[in-house]
Amino acid sequence: MILLFADSQAEALEGRAAFLRDRLPGFTISHVADPVAAAAWIARAQALDVLVTEAIFDEDHTGFELRDVARARFPHVRVLFTTRFDLSEFDEQVAGESVLKDSPYSHEKLLLRVQALLSEPVDASAPQPVMVPGTVLGSYQVLDRLYIENEAETYRAMQVSVQRPVALVLLKPEFLNQPEVVAKFRERIRVKAGLEYARIAPLFEAGEANGWLFYTRELPRGRTLEELEAADEHLNERRLAEVLHGIAEAMEHATTRGYHHRSLAPRDIYIDGDHHSSITNIFRQSGTTRRDAKADVRALLHMLRPIAAEGKARGMLTALENGHHDWSGLLETLDDIRDAMREHSIVKKIEAETLPTVVTSSGGRPWWVWLIFASLLALIAGVGALTSGGTGGKNRLISSKAATVPQVEQWAHIPAGPFVYQEQLHKPLAKECWISKHEVTLGQYAEFLAALKKGPTGQYDHPEQPKTKKGHTPPHWDAYMAAAVNGTPVQGEPVSIHTPVTEVDWFDAYAYAKWRGMRLPTELEWEKAARGDQGRAYPWGDADVPGAANLGDDYSDKPGVKGGTKDGHNFAAAVTRDTRDVSPYDVREMAGNVQEWTAGEQSEGDWPLHPDYPDLRVPVVRGGHFGMKSSDQAPHRPPLPRLCHGGRASTRIPRRA
Repeated sequence: MILLFADSQAEALEGRAAFLRDRLPGFTISHVADPVAAAAWIARAQALDVLVTEAIFDEDHTGFELRDVARARFPHVRVLFTTRFDLSEFDEQVAGESVLKDSPYSHEKLLLRVQALLSEPVDASAPQPVMVPGTVLGSYQVLDRLYIENEAETYRAMQVSVQRPVALVLLKPEFLNQPEVVAKFRERIRVKAGLEYARIAPLFEAGEANGWLFYTRELPRGRTLEELEAADEHLNERRLAEVLHGIAEAMEHATTRGYHHRSLAPRDIYIDGDHHSSITNIFRQSGTTRRDAKADVRALLHMLRPIAAEGKARGMLTALENGHHDWSGLLETLDDIRDAMREHSIVKKIEAETLPTVVTSSGGRPWWVWLIFASLLALIAGVGALTSGGTGGKNRLISSKAATVPQVEQWAHIPAGPFVYQEQLHKPLAKECWISKHEVTLGQYAEFLAALKKGPTGQYDHPEQPKTKKGHTPPHWDAYMAAAVNGTPVQGEPVSIHTPVTEVDWFDAYAYAKWRGMRLPTELEWEKAARGDQGRAYPWGDADVPGAANLGDDYSDKPGVKGGTKDGHNFAAAVTRDTRDVSPYDVREMAGNVQEWTAGEQSEGDWPLHPDYPDLRVPVVRGGHFGMKSSDQAPHRPPLPRLCHGGRASTRIPRRA
C-alpha cells in the first residue's frame, strides 16, 4: 500500500515518517514538506491509499486542496488531517475527514490514527442506483448513472420529447423528508438557473415526478478529464492552453459575479475534439467560508498535470503555478500565452513560404495574392492590429487625380455585380456598397475617443470583445497626438491629424466603424474596391510601377540612414498626399501605406477559418504597408503592436462620393 505524508515541519516529518515505516510493514511511505511538491507527487503517482496531510500549511496552501487533488485521481484514498490550528471555521472543507490535533502529537498517537483509518472499510463498490436504466421520470428516460454525491445522484438520461441527451440530478429519496436538505437543493437549482455562460453547462428545467425532486442540465460535448486520463492521453502545450483558457473563462465569469462553488473535479471538465473545454455547473449558494481562488487555481493546475505532455506543456503548468494566480490573473496570463503561441505558429508557417520578388502580368503572382494573409488578433487589451503603415511626405510619382483634403469622410461607390477575385476566381458582389476613400486618420479616431468619454461605456463594443480589453485607446496614443499637433516627425516623417491611426486592434476597428454608423468591409468588398471588376494586378493597372505604392523597399529604422528614398515616405503617409496608389473606384492606398482589417470574406459573421490552422478562426487583413518590401513573403502579424496595418469603413447606406 502507498502512503503519502505531507507536513511543513520538515524536522518532525522525518522522524514521524521513519516511525510509520518501521511499524507499517508492506507500506511504501513517501514524505514531502512542501504542498506544491506533494501535489506534483500525486500527479505522477500510480496509486495512493492513504494521505496524511497538514490541514493548513500557510496562507496560500491547504491540505484541503491537496485532498481534492488526491481524490480526483484516487477516489477511494483515505485522508487524515493533522493541524496546529483551530479548524472550527473549516467544517465544510473538513467534510467529515479524520483530524489529528498537532499539539504536538506523539509518534504512537499518529500510528494509532493511521491504523484506525485503515480499519475503516473502503466502499470500493458503489451502492445500487436509485433509478435503474430505463426508468422514466417525467419526460426523461434514464440511461445510466454517472456519479454519486452526498445528497444527490447524477444520471445520463434522454429527454424523450426532443431526443436530447441530458444530465439528470436527483435528490436522494432518503432526504425528501428533511426540509432543510430539500430547501438547500431547491435553492441550488435557483442559483444554477441564474447563471448563463457559453462554457458552463446550462440548467434546462427542474421538476418533481414519482414523488422525487430533480433537475436536468446540459451534458457537454466531448470527454471528461477523468476519461482522458484513463485513456492515458496527453495534450501538447497549445492544446493544454486552449483547455485551460476555457476553464478559466468559465470560472472567472462566475466567481467575479459572486457565485460560490464546490471544488472542481475531473468529471466536471469536458474537452471536445477541437480541445475546447467547458464545465458542469458546480456553482451554488454562498457557503459559510469564502473560497481561496488562488488555491482553487493551483488545484486545477495539479489536476491537469496527468494529461500534460512531457516538456513544454508541463513546463507551462509549472510556470502558471509559480504565478500564484486567481481566476482573473490566470485568464489574463492564458490570453498572453495563447496569443504568443498563435503568433509563433503563423509566423513560422509564413516564414517557410517565399513568394515571387517580381510581379508581372504574365507569370508572377500579383500584389493582391502576396499581400493577403490571415492575421491573428491578440484577444487581450492593448495588442494592436488596426495600425498605419505608410510614410508621410510627397510621393515621387504623382497621380493624375490629386487628393483633396478630406474635411469629412469621403466615400466611393462600389457597384454590385461579378468581378475577378484572388487568382482568377469569378465571384459576384451581391449588393452595392460604399467604402471610405481614405484610411482612418488620427483626427477621425480622436473624435471617436472623445465621443466615448461622453456616452455609455461599451456601447460600440463587439459582443465577443474580450473582458480583459478595457477601452479603445491605442498604445502610445498621447505621443502620436502630440506629434500630430506639433508637427513632430516620427521616423523622420512629419505626422499630422491626417496621418492614419496606428496600433489599434480589430475590436477597436469594429467599434470605430459602428460609432460612425458603418461597419468594416468584407473581403469581397475590399478586393473589388481595390482591383475593379476586371481584377487588376494593382489598383492603378497591371503594370508594376516602382514607388507607386508606399511600401518598404526604402524603409529604414536605423539612426542616420534616411528612408523613403524610392517612394518618398518612411512612415505612415498622410491621406491628403498625392499618390498613384488609386483604384478604379478612386479608393486610395490599398496596395501600400497601411494594411486594413476586414469583417469576413462575404459577410459580417464569423471570422474565416485559418487555411493552415483549421481549428482557428481569425480576422483577415488586406493590403500592404510602408515597412513591407515588395519582394517579401506575405507579411506576418508581429508579437506586439506595430505600424503596419490600417483600416477603413464600409456601408450599404448610400453616401456622397
